[in-house]
Amino acid sequence: MFKILIPVDFTDNSRNACKYALHLAAPYPEAEILLLHCFSDYLLDPELDDPFADTGRSSLSPASEAITDRVLHRNQEDGHAQLDALYKEIKATGAAPHVLLKRAFVNGMPEDVIPEQVAEYKPDLLVMGTKGEDDYSRSLFGTITTKMVDEAEVPLLTVPGHYRGHGFSRILYATDFSKTDAQAIHSLQELLQPFNAQILCVHIGSDDTEKKDRQQLEQLRESLQGSASTQNIGFKLLEGDDVADALEEFVTQEQVELIAVTNHQRSLLSSILHPSLTKKLVLEVQVPMLVFHSPDKA
Repeated sequence: MFKILIPVDFTDNSRNACKYALHLAAPYPEAEILLLHCFSDYLLDPELDDPFADTGRSSLSPASEAITDRVLHRNQEDGHAQLDALYKEIKATGAAPHVLLKRAFVNGMPEDVIPEQVAEYKPDLLVMGTKGEDDYSRSLFGTITTKMVDEAEVPLLTVPGHYRGHGFSRILYATDFSKTDAQAIHSLQELLQPFNAQILCVHIGSDDTEKKDRQQLEQLRESLQGSASTQNIGFKLLEGDDVADALEEFVTQEQVELIAVTNHQRSLLSSILHPSLTKKLVLEVQVPMLVFHSPDKA
C-alpha cells in the first residue's frame, strides 16, 4: 500500500496539492490518500485590551464565554463541512478511482498534529501545497511547511500553488556528495518507477573545486551501480555562486518537473535549507520539490 498524507487548509494551494498527489498515486495498484485538516480556532476579543470596557463587564464573563463557545462550535462545524466538500471534490475528479481517499479532522495546531499523524498513519510521503513569496507572510501553512522541511520523518513533497503540471519524466536530484545520496536516489527511483523517470544528478560547484567535484561525481556513479540501475540516471556539474539560482535556471532550461534534495546538517545543501533560502526554494521554486531526510541528521 502506497500511502500519502496531505494536510489541507481549504485554499486553492491545498486543492492543487491534492490533485497533484492523486496523479502521483494513480499508477500504484494499491494507494491511499489521507486528507488531514488541523482545526485550531480562537477569537480576538477587542475587550481583552480593556477588561472593564464601557460594557461594564469583563470580556471573560460567563455571557461572553457562552458566545465564544457558540462561535467556536459553528466554526468547527464549518470546518467539517469544508473537509467533506474537499473530499467530494477530489473524488469527483475521477482521476484515479481505485485510490482509496480518506479524511481526518483533528483538533490542534498543525505543527503538533502533523508529526503525530505521520507517526500514527505512517505515510510513504507527506505532501503540502505552498504559496508564493507575496503570500508567505500571511500563510500559516507557509510557516508549517518550512518547519516540516526540517522536522518531518518521511519524505516531504511541496507543490507550488500555481503549478499545474502532472508529469514525472524529468527529475533533478541536487547532490552535495553526501554518503546518503545513493540511498536517496534509490528511494527516488522506487517512488517514480511507474513513470519511467529520467533522473539528472546535478552538483553546483566552482572553478576551484571542479577537479574534485568530477572525481566525487564519478564516485557517486560507481556507488550507484552497486545498488541501483543507472540506465535512467545522468550526471552533470554546474557552476554558480548562488546554488538556488543555478538550480532554478537549470530547471527552466532542462524542463525539469521535480527537484529532489536531501536535507541534513553540515553540507552544501544545508546552506540552501536555512530559513531564508528554504523560503526561496520551497516557497518560490516553480516546480514541486521533494525533500528526503538524512538518517544521520544531527
